[in-house]
This record gives sequence, structure tokens and C-alpha cells, in this order.
Amino acid sequence: MQFQDVAGQSQIKHLLVRSAQQGRIPHAQLFSGKHGHGTLPMALAYIQYLLCEQPSPQDSCGACAGCKKVGKFSHPDLHFAFPFAAKDDKDVAQNHLEDFRAFLLKTPYGSVESWHEFNSGESKRPAINSATTKAILTEMSQKPYEGKLQFMLLWYPELITHGMANRLLKSIEEPPPSTVFILVSEEEGKLMPTLLSRLQTIAFPKVNDFDLAAYLGNNMGLELERVRELVNMADGDVDYALSLGNVQEQLAVFFPFFRDWMRGAYMAAFHESIELAEVFQKWGRTQQISFFQYGLYLIREALVFKTSNSLSRITELERSWLERFSGSVNAAVAESIMQALENGLQGIAGNAHQKTEFIGVTIDIYRSFKLGNQ
Repeated sequence: MQFQDVAGQSQIKHLLVRSAQQGRIPHAQLFSGKHGHGTLPMALAYIQYLLCEQPSPQDSCGACAGCKKVGKFSHPDLHFAFPFAAKDDKDVAQNHLEDFRAFLLKTPYGSVESWHEFNSGESKRPAINSATTKAILTEMSQKPYEGKLQFMLLWYPELITHGMANRLLKSIEEPPPSTVFILVSEEEGKLMPTLLSRLQTIAFPKVNDFDLAAYLGNNMGLELERVRELVNMADGDVDYALSLGNVQEQLAVFFPFFRDWMRGAYMAAFHESIELAEVFQKWGRTQQISFFQYGLYLIREALVFKTSNSLSRITELERSWLERFSGSVNAAVAESIMQALENGLQGIAGNAHQKTEFIGVTIDIYRSFKLGNQ
């Protein structure tokens, strides 16, 4: 993974390269932001740059032995820790490393939910268990094998099991020689304040539209109009844009489903909503998350239309419905629906029962509509 493979984020790339060239490499760093903004790909590109034998002022060479090994995620000085559904108390992340490498090669912008589906799909919530945390500390007590530095890339540190974060904190406070910890977090607020205070944090904003369009054009080979539709829907989230894939196929499912769902909630037609919930339950968790993200996108566009009378970020398929919908709800109702969708998104991502969560969100949306009729 090179910097050129990461969508946008030029300021962060410049910051990381400059610190490397100056030899000022913090021993504990936090890359914080949505996974779709490029936190994990950037961490991998940064590590490859630091392990590259012939780096340029802009990027790693991509051709040396170090780059090739990092590119396959198999460099002996690159260690991983990540959440997984442990089979028992002795199971460690290392046992799932081949699957994790395959996942990274397929989708470096992927979420912990898509990784969980890729790895096991079990109902058990993935976590970084105590056995893995102990293995981390053992691995990092060793000297680098080939380079001057060794790296521990800790993905989703907020999912470390209770009690183990203190042991990690101690290791970061007193780091082994030539060791760099890079934590990649989506919810840094869930990390211990004492741990956060020991980390140099880089916050990742969403990818701007121009850079996202360039990335999609280079990696998906889509026509300009198709790229525009994906960019409009994704709101700076590379993973969401990629997950939509063929946008027309996704819209063929998501748009009528969302339209019928809103109508059923508005009319209190709960028998229809239960039928929709049964369909929703059959989707994979990643598709369910994408659907809630799509719903948030539509409601945001309805709010934009109410304030600016413009619907520039939508497709023609959605335009006529959104114009009617935005005329029937006020801003308070739209914001209340968005909060219900956000709660549903978090519930599904948190391994809630899909049908129950969908029905609960339906009830909240019905209450939101009632709010507007009072």
C-alpha cells in the first residue's frame, strides 16, 4: 500500500512524510476517523514508507523487498492486532491472520462489520481479547527482524476487552526500543482518557468530492455520470462508495424499500412494516448498514432542499419523491428521523437483532411524523 493508493488526504500524507524525513516518528500514534475516510489504508501506506529501502520525497518505492512484503502484509516487522470472534479464551488474532490479510487485499477500506462477515459471520461480537493483548506485548518485546523499526498496527482499539487496555497503556508508556504503535480507531471517545493522552492523534476528515471521484474513476473504471452519482451518495466515505458498486442495482433495491418504509411509518401501517422487517432481516449485516447510510443520505438531502430549494446531490430516480417528502415534513421531523436512523445504524453495527432493530426504528420514525402533526 503506497500513499498514491490512498484516496485524497493530501495534508495528512504530507505531515507523515515530513515527520519521517525529519526522523521525528512518534512511538504511539492514533489515526482517528471513519474507516471510509482512509485511516487503515493510510496507516499501511505510512508503515510501508518507513520500511521502504529507497523512499522518495513523496512515497515509498513500491519495488524493494520491504515494500513488497508490506504490500502483502507479511513483513516480519509488521504486526497486527484486530477484533475477531474468538472460538475460546485461548484463541488469538494470529490464528486469523491469513483471513485478515486476504480481507485487506480485497477491501482495505472495509469496516469491522464487513471484516466480521468475511471472517466468520457468527453472531458473537468481535473483540480484541485478553489472549491477543498478551500476545501483542510478547511480540513487541522482541527486536526488529529486518528494519530499524517494528510496528504494531492495532485496528479498532476501542474493542479491546475490559481490563486489557491498562496493560497496553503500560507498554505504550514504557515502549520497547525501536517500536512504534499505530492505533486505528473509529470511536476514539471509547478509549481510556489516560491512553489517549499518550497518543499523538491525527484526525481524518471525509475525503473531498474531487479526490473521491478520482479514486473511483481510477479503481472502478466507471463513466463520469456513474462516478458523480456515487460521489453524491457517499459523502466522502470511500468504503460506502465502493460498497454501492453498481449504483443502479443498489438503488433498485434501496430506494423503493426506503420509500415504502417511510410511507408505512407515516400511515402507521405496521403490518407492512413487519413485512419489510422480514425482508430486511434476510440481508447481510453489511447491506443493512449500507441501507441505513442510504436513508441518512436521503433525509439529509431533504433538509438541504428545504433550506436551499436545491437537490444537486441526488439522482433523477429520487428527485420527485424527495421534493414531495421535503414539503410534507419540517426540519424538526427530518432531524428526528435522522436520529432514529443513526440509532438503527449503531444498533446493527453493534450486533443487535436485525428484525427487532428495524421495527424499533420504524416506531421511532412513526413518532417523528406524529411530532410534525402536533
